[in-house]
Amino acid sequence: MKFGINDCGSVVEKRFLGYALPSIVGMLIVSFQMMIDGIFVSKGVGALGLAAVNISMPLINALLSVCIMIVSGGVVIAGIAKGSGDDALARGFTTLTFVLLLGTCLFMSAVLMLNIKDICYLLGSDDNTYPYVRTYLGILVAFFFFYCIPNFTEAFTRFVDKPNWVFVSGVICCVVNVVLDYFFVIRWQWGMSGAAYATVIANTSAAVVLAPNLKMGRIRGGLKDIWRVFYNGSSEMLTAVSSAVTMCAFNIVLMNDIGAKGVAAFTIVYYMNMIVNMSIFGLSQALYPLMSYGLGAGNYDMIRRLLGVSMKTSAVIGVSVFIVIQLFKRPIIRVFSNDDTVLFSLAVTAATYVTLHYLVSFVNILGSSFHTAVEKPLESVAIALCRSLIFVLIPLFVLPRYIGDMGIWIAMPVAEVATLFVTVPLMIKSMRRLHRNLATVL
Repeated sequence: MKFGINDCGSVVEKRFLGYALPSIVGMLIVSFQMMIDGIFVSKGVGALGLAAVNISMPLINALLSVCIMIVSGGVVIAGIAKGSGDDALARGFTTLTFVLLLGTCLFMSAVLMLNIKDICYLLGSDDNTYPYVRTYLGILVAFFFFYCIPNFTEAFTRFVDKPNWVFVSGVICCVVNVVLDYFFVIRWQWGMSGAAYATVIANTSAAVVLAPNLKMGRIRGGLKDIWRVFYNGSSEMLTAVSSAVTMCAFNIVLMNDIGAKGVAAFTIVYYMNMIVNMSIFGLSQALYPLMSYGLGAGNYDMIRRLLGVSMKTSAVIGVSVFIVIQLFKRPIIRVFSNDDTVLFSLAVTAATYVTLHYLVSFVNILGSSFHTAVEKPLESVAIALCRSLIFVLIPLFVLPRYIGDMGIWIAMPVAEVATLFVTVPLMIKSMRRLHRNLATVL
């Protein structure tokens, strides 16, 4: 990371785009990879397989949220150390983050595998979907460290100023996953186990590609630094946990009101959502090391410019994808529906309304990420809980009583609009406070 204290605004913005664009493209590749997974599952297993994937996702996302918390918190404190000029401490924090991630993943896998049957039913499985969920979820949980390790390698590869490698690893991961899906799910008929093994092996290959770029040193830090890792990353964890809880709630409501095909329709829209969410997530991941560097260097203007360019970039992504999906949702959904007219009709209706939240969600996502990057996790938590839990569950359980199934599909757009009234004031207040506390260098 080669920011100078007197870098002009154009340099800051170009450097951000140099970090963000490979990250966004890499995340888009991951999104397409998961969509292709869904196509293989729909063709090789059917609607119950698609439903099983969606039923499994709340737990997978909840586990992933813990990993994101550790990685995000680790990147922030390492970035602050590097911004202050202490490269040895930054390397030590990288190693600390890896050790925390490994130990946490092994512990979670062991505990959950002992209770996997009860967990499957708790997530919303019924007797028809349970065998599919048990197979798919069991494999991902057992090998969860290998599933989530790309989060660490990608974050710290960007941290050492090699963001283009994240794009390379994404391509490799996607290719490996598609090839293995074809053989495991279609050719060899391994069903849900084939899809799960393909994902684990592909993610591991992505991490292996990035491993040589990591700069790790003797582990540094004590209990205070471990607390900083968990505290700074807590908002990212709560975002994913609350999203997982919300998805579980959606699955339960859909299963009760519409049935398994309602869950399958929501799964198809979920794949579309990933295009926006993963892109903006990639953008926010690029924001962490740069903004925390600016914080460590005491450079307010750098932080301001980074926030501005990230908002503009994410707005273009959200609006563009919304337009594309509205224009082409029918041919996209037809790929997943496998000639099931009921599933096709449900998914078209869901896509029409759910995707409205793309028009504003980027403000809330980046608002939460911004507060994490500048060590204000409480503000980040407030935004995360509003957009991913509180303001979603209320319309989800209330609106269907008055407007039927449409109330399910518009719950997310309603939540994002409501959260704007929390996010915008918090960001204005935080920027004013930073302006007072940091020396304006540029």
